[in-house]
Amino acid sequence: MSPIVNDSIQEVIFVGMPGPTHHYSGLSVDNVASSINRGNISNPRQAALQGLDLVRLLTSLGITAAILPPQLRPHLPLLRYHFSGNDESVILQAARKSEGLLESASSSSAMWVANAATATPGIDAKDGKLHLTTANLFTNVHRRIEAEDTHRVLSAIFADVPDSIVHAPLSAAAGLKDEGAANHMRLSPSQDELGLHIFVYGSDGRSRDPETARQTISASRAVKALHGISDAQALFMRQNPAVIEQGVFHNDVIAVSNENLLLVHEKAYDGESHSMEVIEHAYAELHPGRKLNIIMIGEKDLSVSEAVHTYFFNSQIVSKRGGGMALIAPIEVKELYGGKAASIMERICAARDNPIEEMHFIDLRQSMRNGGGPACLRMRVPMTDVQRLALAGGAANVVASDALLEGIEGIIESFYPERLYPSDVGNPDLYHCCQHVLGEMEKLMRLPLLSGASGTLASAAPMA
Repeated sequence: MSPIVNDSIQEVIFVGMPGPTHHYSGLSVDNVASSINRGNISNPRQAALQGLDLVRLLTSLGITAAILPPQLRPHLPLLRYHFSGNDESVILQAARKSEGLLESASSSSAMWVANAATATPGIDAKDGKLHLTTANLFTNVHRRIEAEDTHRVLSAIFADVPDSIVHAPLSAAAGLKDEGAANHMRLSPSQDELGLHIFVYGSDGRSRDPETARQTISASRAVKALHGISDAQALFMRQNPAVIEQGVFHNDVIAVSNENLLLVHEKAYDGESHSMEVIEHAYAELHPGRKLNIIMIGEKDLSVSEAVHTYFFNSQIVSKRGGGMALIAPIEVKELYGGKAASIMERICAARDNPIEEMHFIDLRQSMRNGGGPACLRMRVPMTDVQRLALAGGAANVVASDALLEGIEGIIESFYPERLYPSDVGNPDLYHCCQHVLGEMEKLMRLPLLSGASGTLASAAPMA
């Protein structure tokens, strides 16, 4: 007999795992941390173990967490547009003749799964199904190469989840640039109730569009239509062009939300404080008489530059088992600017009408040095009890358990390099190391990571 469940909605938080090629090449010129740390030594092993620390923290708070594995790098299909020969020959030619191309092809940026997809629960969709649209990440080459494999892996993960649809990436041919949930927020009294979907974009074809704007309003509208979200539940907010130019390449660098709480900088959106009135009005229309908590941080309290460097808003706010919220912030919030940002968080938590009950500071320095904090490393998927049970019992082994985390930790400790210069991506041994890691994870997680991956296969062995 099947278990009887209350079909409530709760989030499953997927955390992205850094791969063995995690390195600092400064590939995103609009990302302050990425640019500052270009050329530095990275530690892929430490990066992946720090990701597991985040998973364990989430599970300790009673949250269902899951893992999204790394992708095969270097991405040989990209290199084969320019070079020919066997795998090793292609990598060595790229290292000699096109160092920048090889660095892009070797990026471990798929770890930032806030950009993997945008999710809408069935309660908000006209057809009652859970929808995920894989992001095309078209703006940057090193992100664009993720989309095909991300869609394939997400399709495998959700294959056994009833009433779920994983959409292919939007076509960029029509100018649709989609960066996923990093530019999307859902506000609701609780995860079980109708949500107000805030789609944040940087480009709508006007002359004011910053050159580095990554999300187009056309892409956001396309996701809204694909997911069957009603007009009353959708709001399109334009990023403040001035903050994009200061390093706010995604909305999750300047705002974070959870249920009925929105923590946001006053300069986040075009129109600044007036934009908060727009959000409040749309929420009140959807949920009359229900409270929306907007905590707006002023420029005089924390400048946009300070927010970008500390990743204050790239924290996670999560709903704990049993009620209340917790905030998970990068350790830089405590360490930079004399702890100024941490003091603001402490004042927020101390406020009586604030639902955040506790704060956790986590060391994600390896990711942070490449421009990705706690919120970058997670993809939020609101799912019913039935869907979560199906996910946990499906063919893919992705839901965090002691056995899964221990297995992944063993792979990391055994095969991931501890030191990596950007130039090391030209060593074919690193490619074989990545093959071996994904082969081990494929068996453990029961996912098609090598079979069907957008790369080629060769004899795989750990990196010496």
